[in-house]
Amino acid sequence: MKKILRFSSFLLCLVLLLCSFSIAAFAEEETNEEETILLGDMDSNGKVETSDARLILRFAADMEIATDEMLLLADMNSDGAITVEDAILALRQAISIGGVIIPDKNGENFLTDDPNNEFIRLISDTYDIDPAALVAIYSVPDSGTNYVLRFKKSIVGNKYEKSVDNLYYVYHIGAAPEREISYTNGQLILGDHYNCDAAEGVMVFNIVQTMVMEQYPTYFEGVEATE
Repeated sequence: MKKILRFSSFLLCLVLLLCSFSIAAFAEEETNEEETILLGDMDSNGKVETSDARLILRFAADMEIATDEMLLLADMNSDGAITVEDAILALRQAISIGGVIIPDKNGENFLTDDPNNEFIRLISDTYDIDPAALVAIYSVPDSGTNYVLRFKKSIVGNKYEKSVDNLYYVYHIGAAPEREISYTNGQLILGDHYNCDAAEGVMVFNIVQTMVMEQYPTYFEGVEATE
C-alpha cells in the first residue's frame, strides 16, 4: 500500500508539473428533458478531471465496481464497453493538449538526451541500458519529479526510434538522497511495473506518450545506437 501511495503522489506531481490545466468544455453530450450528462464527469462536479480518468481506468481494469450510472458516464466513446481508451479520452479532455505541457523554468534543462545527464546515467547504470535509448524529462538535480523515457531499437537500422509507438518504459526517479526508482511499461494487463499500481502506471505512461511527446514532435527522432 505504501508503494501504491508513493506512486499515486508522483502521478499527482507529474500532472501538476507537466501540465497546464485547462478543463475543456465537453464536446459530446447526452441530453433529456431534465438534465445534461457530461461524459467522464465521474464525481458529478461539472467538469472532467484527471481523477475522473483514473477512476475510469480502474473500472477498465476491474479494480472498482461501477454502478450503471457510472458505467454510462465512463463510456467516453459510447461503444458499450469501458476500456483504457475511455480513460485516455477523459485524460486528454481534462488536460489541455494545445497548452504547454512542459513549462519553461528559468532556463533549466527539462528535456535532454545527454548521456552524461544524472538521471540518464542512473537508469543506464542500474539497468544496463544503452544511454542512447534514453531521454530525461524534468532533469533537475534537486527535483523530486524526474522521469527517464526508454525507447526500443528500430527493426531496421542500428538506432533507437524515439517515437510514440516505440516508447518502451517510463522511469520515475525520486528526490535525493534516496533516488528511489519506479517504472512502468504502460500495460494494464500483464504489465511490467515496479513500485507502482498498474492503473497509475498506465496513466503516467499515457501522459508522457500522448501528451508530452506531442508537444515536442521534432525532438523525438531516431538516433544511432552506441552498442
